[in-house]
Amino acid sequence: MQAISPILIGLGLLLPAADAVRPPEADPARLQETLRDRRDPAGQSQAALLLVQCPTEDAEIAVRQALEQTEEVDVFSVLAGAVRLCQDDRFAEELLAALRSVRPVVRQAAAEALAVLPHAALTSRLKDTAADDKLELPVRQAALWVLGRSGRKDAAPILLEHLEGDNEALQGCAADALADLAGQNFGVDAARWREWWGRHKDMSNERWLEMRLACQTSRVRRLEGDVERARMQVLRLQQQVYTRLPVADRTNYIQLALEQDDPMVRALAGHWALELLAGADASQQKVLVQVLFRLSHDGAVEVQRAAVLGLGRVSDPAVFERLKTLVGQGRPPVRAAAARALAQQAREEGPDSKARREEVVPVLRKALDDSALEVVVEAAEGLEALGALNAAPVLAGLLHHHSEAVRQTAAQALERVADGAVLNDLMTALDDASPTVRFSLVGALAHAARDGGGLSDEQQKQVLGRLETMLQHDPDAGVRSRTATALSECGSPAQLAALWRCVTAGEDGRVQEKAWQAFLEIAARSGSLPLAQEWDHTMASAKQGPRRLQFLMEMQTRWQKRTETKAAAISAQELLVQAQLDLGKWAAAFPQVRDLLSRPGSETEMDQRLRWLLAVGEQALQEGGRAEALRAVQEARPYLPRAGALAEAFDKLEKQASP
Repeated sequence: MQAISPILIGLGLLLPAADAVRPPEADPARLQETLRDRRDPAGQSQAALLLVQCPTEDAEIAVRQALEQTEEVDVFSVLAGAVRLCQDDRFAEELLAALRSVRPVVRQAAAEALAVLPHAALTSRLKDTAADDKLELPVRQAALWVLGRSGRKDAAPILLEHLEGDNEALQGCAADALADLAGQNFGVDAARWREWWGRHKDMSNERWLEMRLACQTSRVRRLEGDVERARMQVLRLQQQVYTRLPVADRTNYIQLALEQDDPMVRALAGHWALELLAGADASQQKVLVQVLFRLSHDGAVEVQRAAVLGLGRVSDPAVFERLKTLVGQGRPPVRAAAARALAQQAREEGPDSKARREEVVPVLRKALDDSALEVVVEAAEGLEALGALNAAPVLAGLLHHHSEAVRQTAAQALERVADGAVLNDLMTALDDASPTVRFSLVGALAHAARDGGGLSDEQQKQVLGRLETMLQHDPDAGVRSRTATALSECGSPAQLAALWRCVTAGEDGRVQEKAWQAFLEIAARSGSLPLAQEWDHTMASAKQGPRRLQFLMEMQTRWQKRTETKAAAISAQELLVQAQLDLGKWAAAFPQVRDLLSRPGSETEMDQRLRWLLAVGEQALQEGGRAEALRAVQEARPYLPRAGALAEAFDKLEKQASP
């Protein structure tokens, strides 16, 4: 074997410490046998680590002898890895000897171990090795590599000496080692490296180590970023391969994805399995359910949680038992997911739905006593969905908890289930110091006021008044923004004045935008033409031209879609035309006037529409639009015989616009 995974070596950390009661496997003789068992790489790594950690003389002798036998490459590699992991400098001599091996794998394993050993004489020994021209070039290069990776300050002069030497191969190796040591890369430019050393040679050891730590930390961050980008690329490639596969081959590909080390790929496999499940035949469904079942045992909590939620859509006795087990076992996110999945299964209609519901309800009631809040929340919501519990009072009681995280989770759940029964708790909790808690409580109030929460008129008025106050006075912009959204869902025309003040005040941009959207929503929902006329006048007086146009356009568009407000939509269109002409937007008004002229109307209404068309032509002419002015005259011709004095005005406009 050429390499041993560091993960296998790390498994040894899970074994008992050397001073603990040692099981039979810790006997040095037996460990040596395990060390040479090439069929069990994990056992080899564990045995190597136990031998290095073992304080007996027999174990030390066994390690030394094995490190001297460099022809057994796999044994040497795992032992060198164990020495590196323990940073045990008792075996520095054996590793220095191995550094001169003709086998590259042995040389590399020895170099990696030597680079981390705290051996006092290591630098001088490596200096001698690198300077010995009787040794093969790869051995001298390995010595320089170790000096660079060691991070020792006294290694820098040695590397500089070889950088300025006449051996080109050693020059390149010394330059690479200096780059590892310094965290900078000047290549083989000896002058720049000398300048760098001149700035750092007088540093104290503490300051040198601080610099090294900062450099290594930056390198770790960069490498972590590279790894994350590589993972994302692998994920994209997996998705591309999957989408290009024939549907018949996708099930097999999903099974292969389960073997991937990356939990994100396994999570993707679970997502694919859920996608295929609905349209799969009986044999495929069985395989896909097994995929989800297997992922419900996954070591990554997010993968396991997603699989458990997916199992909630599977009607199968084994799955049902698995979910019941998970509600009381495993990590909190998985228990919470199992509670939700069980509630979902109990809501499904079927011949055994009643019996299943009777079995699920006790399980969820027991979950209400769970130590994890997220499990309690899911169980309470599930019981409410099954009609076995009003979850709102249970969650409202958690709003008084001393932990902000608990209050936040409860408030988020109340956004889905709040009703009139917990109104007083919600109103009291709005004084919470946490903006995130208040943010969710605003949504809970909106739910209670909007979705059949059973509020009386007085309670509805109380809720809307409190939301108005929060919109104007809450110290957090995010909460004020959410309050505006809540008012758009449950507010009445009485809140328009407060929303308008928020729109026109020096408010945070996102709050202004949400308040304006709420204003439009409430006004459109009212379907009241007098209300639109009132606010059209208010916006004109406040010289809010752009908002005035948007307001009237929204009213026209939304009212046109509802049968009961179509008549009001025409009146809103007329208000829009007048507003556009007031602001000189004749090009936008022109198609609106044409549309109005095509509609039936009284003599007074038709006269007003012609006046608007005349204004369009006159404004177009003032801006040099002769063709548009003449087009306005042509649009008016069919109506002019009844227009009286307006006919003369259009004739005059035609003469002025004619070339």
